[in-house]
Amino acid sequence: MQRSTHRCQTLLLICLLLLLFPSTLADPTLPSGTYTDHGGRLVDMPPTVKKVFTTTETGCFLAYAVEPDSITGWNRGLSPEIEFAIQPQYTNLPTLGTWNETYKTIQLDTILQQQPDLIIHYAPANQENVELANEIQDFLGVPTILVDNSLQHLPEALRLLGQLLGREVRGQALATFVENHLAQMSDFQGMQVGYAPIPVHIVSSCEPGHFDELLTLAGMIEMVTWSDQPPLPDFVLIMPHTVADPYKAIQTEGHKRIYQIPSFPSNWLEPGSIFSLLGLEWLHSIAYPTSYAADLPATYKAFMEVFFQINVTPELLEWTLKRSGISY
Repeated sequence: MQRSTHRCQTLLLICLLLLLFPSTLADPTLPSGTYTDHGGRLVDMPPTVKKVFTTTETGCFLAYAVEPDSITGWNRGLSPEIEFAIQPQYTNLPTLGTWNETYKTIQLDTILQQQPDLIIHYAPANQENVELANEIQDFLGVPTILVDNSLQHLPEALRLLGQLLGREVRGQALATFVENHLAQMSDFQGMQVGYAPIPVHIVSSCEPGHFDELLTLAGMIEMVTWSDQPPLPDFVLIMPHTVADPYKAIQTEGHKRIYQIPSFPSNWLEPGSIFSLLGLEWLHSIAYPTSYAADLPATYKAFMEVFFQINVTPELLEWTLKRSGISY
């Protein structure tokens, strides 16, 4: 009861901060000069940052959540699900492309026409991305910072973008929201220490290991392949639209715990995405339906309202969180 009361009080405080400090309020920005990013790179920062190009879609969502006026365009065309979650005045921004470890689809001329003050490379803070951030900065001729996209560093990333984009209060409020939920999930997972990781199989087009960060935080481990003999995975998680008939063959092999990964407005298990906060809580809720006390529907509604100013209707809530396959 005490934890639930504290959680409600925190959410109320966040909502009050967001109401008291609307989007038109300009907070102090980072001072100009040299800044050390999350990869240890020294970046000469511009005096003010009004417009940014984010090299990844997950980074674009992050910047949009903090200050939607700052984004110069989308990394790819908006799907109907994503477009629903975006305020109408931002849906017609240009498509600028992506530049990460896998893809280089940037529209150079379009990006330069937007005249971004800063490039945000939201990605794992490893040597590969340190080198890539240097390459992006040299190629585009615009200061580029590497921001760690791990879920555990999400509060820090939100505070940083709040400072960069002149929305320090909002960045602090969003970071507090995330910290509150991460702490609750960490406390629960701490009680599971000593138990073997729960084996799960994921049906998706992603390479094995793609979801390891969230699975590890949820006390799970990916079982990439298995035969028709035990041991079988405890859960099968299916990415929407990855296979034509995702359930028939899996059910034949004896599985009773099959779930479709929530993907509104974007994949909840995508590494580095702000939606992975929801994904981690979703993994806890299906693995521990009787002992994990968090209210996932309430978290989802609060998340969409706080980050995207979207009111989740009961119909949308049911459509998003319904279980796929055979419930147990």
